[in-house]
Amino acid sequence: KQWYQRRVAITAGMSNNGKYIAVCNGSETIVYDVEENKIVTTLARSRTMLMAFSPKNTHLVTWRQYQVSEEFPENTPNVEIWRLDAEPQQEKPAYGYVKRGQSLWEPLWSEDEKTCARACNAEVQFFEDNDFSKVAKRIQRDKVGGVFVAPGGEPYHVALYVPSIKGAHAFVQLYLYGSFEKTAAVAHRSFMKVDNLNIKFNKSGKCGIIIAANDVDKTGSSYYGQTLLYFISIRGESNQIVLKKNGPVYSVEWNPAKDEFIVLYGFMPCKATLFNVKCDPIHEFGENHYNEILFNPQGNMVGLCGFGNLRGKIKFYDMDSKKLLSDFVAPDTTYFEWAPSGDVFITGTLSPRLRQDNEFKLWDVCGKTLHHWRVPSDETQLWQLKWINSATLLPPPPVPRPATSKEIAASKPQAYRPPGSRGKPAAATRSLLPNVNDGVYKPGSDASRNQPSKQAMKNQRKRENKAKQNEEQNAKPEPTMQDLQSTIVDEKEKKIRNLKKKLNQIEKLKAQVSAGKALEKNQMDKIATENEIIEEIKRLEI
Repeated sequence: KQWYQRRVAITAGMSNNGKYIAVCNGSETIVYDVEENKIVTTLARSRTMLMAFSPKNTHLVTWRQYQVSEEFPENTPNVEIWRLDAEPQQEKPAYGYVKRGQSLWEPLWSEDEKTCARACNAEVQFFEDNDFSKVAKRIQRDKVGGVFVAPGGEPYHVALYVPSIKGAHAFVQLYLYGSFEKTAAVAHRSFMKVDNLNIKFNKSGKCGIIIAANDVDKTGSSYYGQTLLYFISIRGESNQIVLKKNGPVYSVEWNPAKDEFIVLYGFMPCKATLFNVKCDPIHEFGENHYNEILFNPQGNMVGLCGFGNLRGKIKFYDMDSKKLLSDFVAPDTTYFEWAPSGDVFITGTLSPRLRQDNEFKLWDVCGKTLHHWRVPSDETQLWQLKWINSATLLPPPPVPRPATSKEIAASKPQAYRPPGSRGKPAAATRSLLPNVNDGVYKPGSDASRNQPSKQAMKNQRKRENKAKQNEEQNAKPEPTMQDLQSTIVDEKEKKIRNLKKKLNQIEKLKAQVSAGKALEKNQMDKIATENEIIEEIKRLEI
């Protein structure tokens, strides 16, 4: 299905379950129902840059760049919350506020949407039952660095991050929703200095991992700064997680089915360690070039991957037996998502990260490509992918199985081909180069290209002259006894000259003392060494 087509750049966003897609075309923002192939609502906003759906897809949040103009007077809200069950044409949002930067712009709902939190500079505001006409509860502090709403149902828990102010420690406090007094925190963790902080809760929301990062590593051991991990829970626990290898932390992910998590950390090749809820390491997956952890929705399989600036290596493991299921490469991958069934997944090469050869592939966990779609032309770009999940409950977990020998052979990486030559027959690629035979370039087979340039000939002569000089130096005869004696005499004369130079400096200092000038301590110490220098000169002149 195709909902919108336009030749200019547009902004698009998808709901969490893939049911809705929102598109800004430069004149308005339109929300489509993917399953029913119809327009849900049209918003009178032409400059939308960021969009996000609420957990139950009842609201759409839009963000535009804050600016003051005739159309937008000062303090005009640039973050707006829209109801999706309102009129087909909407001019005014249900609620709006000013957020000049993109940091913390998005409001945070609980999973059932009974509460919604919004962070300000020195306050966190809470709304209940999607009633944005009044603030139900508040948290007021001198400065707010971030707010995190734990998943799960009632009773809700909220984590508050307060950055360092005037040399005071930064800290994270975990509260039971509604009890926001400073002394009512169920857990507390402080830090000396933090530049960036994030919290990842487990599925129940009862415990989480604090990722505290500094942009600069004071020890100087890492260019990427320093990252520390802390465990926090509603039982009041707050402990640092000990990692066995120095280096950055690339990824931390909870198993959606169990209270355990995996950490990728250390200089490349990094370590992959499985921890239990007590923060004890219970399994090592070895070292490799990874930067992402991807559990399937059922939590019985995990993929350890190296995407982005890595070559796209993927290893799948059975989380029950901890056995390796498959090992293959998905090159140029910038996006990964499991299917709701948990046994297949999609990878994509998306813009703007990579603007060439945009495509997506459907795989199984053994590394077999089930479907491959490439954009029809270089002018077309692929921006976003999303599974459409209409099921309210996840299907039962698939049975993991290791890849067969045929599947392993089929998933091995092929010879590299330039992006412009992919998808073309091999003969077309060979015809581009005159010195290619059977896909291998052989330099020198073309006589017209075998002649060296003037600069290459000049460099060759320099190398030959340098080699000749080295041979002459190596061919020099060994020094005789007379040469050694003359060398020793030269060394003595050099020492005597240096000592006499020091005596001259001492005489000048003594003249200054006679003139009544006060000297520094190191200068007086130098005068005290006069007799030692004279004795050393006499000894050398013998």
